[in-house]
Amino acid sequence: MIKDIMKNIYKRSFLLGIIVICYCNVDCNAQSKLDTENPKTPQTISENSFPITKMYFSVVHPISTFSGGEHKFNFRDSYTVGFPVGINFIQSRKIAFSVEFVPSIVVNDSTSRVSGLLFHPGVIYRNIAGFNLLTRLAFNTNGRYGFTAVINKPIIKQEKVTYFLAMPMLFRFGNDHVASTTFAFQFGVLF
Repeated sequence: MIKDIMKNIYKRSFLLGIIVICYCNVDCNAQSKLDTENPKTPQTISENSFPITKMYFSVVHPISTFSGGEHKFNFRDSYTVGFPVGINFIQSRKIAFSVEFVPSIVVNDSTSRVSGLLFHPGVIYRNIAGFNLLTRLAFNTNGRYGFTAVINKPIIKQEKVTYFLAMPMLFRFGNDHVASTTFAFQFGVLF
């Protein structure tokens, strides 16, 4: 039963991802903040074109959680998936501020439910050897709080869209549970 539910979630996640990718490839912004030196060369960002606002959508899959001496894999007894959406306020080539919201869904044998909505503000340290380092505070409606460290790598950069992979490391406390650490995998689209 859980396998059928997980297949349906994967199909819907895949279809939603295709829709977002198609939407992001459409030119929705008539005015660009990018400076063009020559029409035949790629566009470059000048230092005086900041701040820039970018939005993103992604899917995050927790892989493994360590809590109270126990180790739990995401796919063993249940399946959890999150859908981070957010806005990045890029201040320079090196720093940005970000606000993110992450609804999470938990699927058990025959049931599924929203397990909480995470408010996830943070700072992005950009362009560190081709990677980005994100530090975020975490406040979840399920009563848990903490912080998250994320290593992010843009993998495909197009004129209006950037596809990225990320490895979040979640540290959570509170709500009468022992502290936990979770490692996750994230794929997303920045537009």
